[in-house]
Amino acid sequence: MNPLVDLLTMNFPYATETVCIFMSIQGSMAVRNGPNRTKSMNWFHAFVRSTLTAYAGATFTNIFMGRPTAMFANDVFFGSCLIGFGIVNWLPLDIGYHLFSTFLGTLLTTVFSQVFRVGGVCGFSDAAYNAFKDAPSVYYPTPVFGPILFPAALGNMGGFLKSGIDGHLEKGMPWPFQQAISCSTFYHFYAHDVKGCVGVTLRSVLRPVAIQIMILMGADEKESENDALFAKFAVGCFMVAMGIVMMPQFLGPKFSPFTAVADMVGGGLGGK
Repeated sequence: MNPLVDLLTMNFPYATETVCIFMSIQGSMAVRNGPNRTKSMNWFHAFVRSTLTAYAGATFTNIFMGRPTAMFANDVFFGSCLIGFGIVNWLPLDIGYHLFSTFLGTLLTTVFSQVFRVGGVCGFSDAAYNAFKDAPSVYYPTPVFGPILFPAALGNMGGFLKSGIDGHLEKGMPWPFQQAISCSTFYHFYAHDVKGCVGVTLRSVLRPVAIQIMILMGADEKESENDALFAKFAVGCFMVAMGIVMMPQFLGPKFSPFTAVADMVGGGLGGK
């Protein structure tokens, strides 16, 4: 399989460990560049802030489904928090902080952190679908909202924890919501909705192209027809690309393709 597919679907050695460490580094860098920019925080305060900045979703979201939190169930998560925090704050000459402040360091952190989030969107959608698939509503043969909202909660737990409901939402739908809802909606209907009209229509339009794309990516016959694999790859392409585009060196964190399109359409209609 093409290395890009393997990267975006986390099909490489020590994938979980790698993306977890980069996610922890991103959380530690956010705190170091923000509330702890003067390094005046007590180390434990800074560590907990860094951990929750990176892993608020992984820490709390599973509680809504009555499942063990990954932070307690998987030692890799908390272990990576210790490693990431140490790299950013405790290496001699502050070399870790300076390395991940460079363009290359920021790019690597962004890519691998987004790959982590891709796994979260798809994995939490899978979990909700598997939990509810045997009891859909009478109105549609596939559970609709659970496999979309569960990943959305995952991606926004940090914002709610940091700013509260009003602070996180006062300026409209923040990017983490836009990203999670759009990506989990596509992934859910493409990968899970076998009987419903939305999934059937979506695959009838995209599947011929999807198969050709996956063949170009080096997939064998079975892999090229794996709807969930293509959906995860497509979501990964979008999320990683958006993460890079929204880096400060490019369009910045306030950019949103959905807002840009809405403004263009609104401007066009207003112009008429």
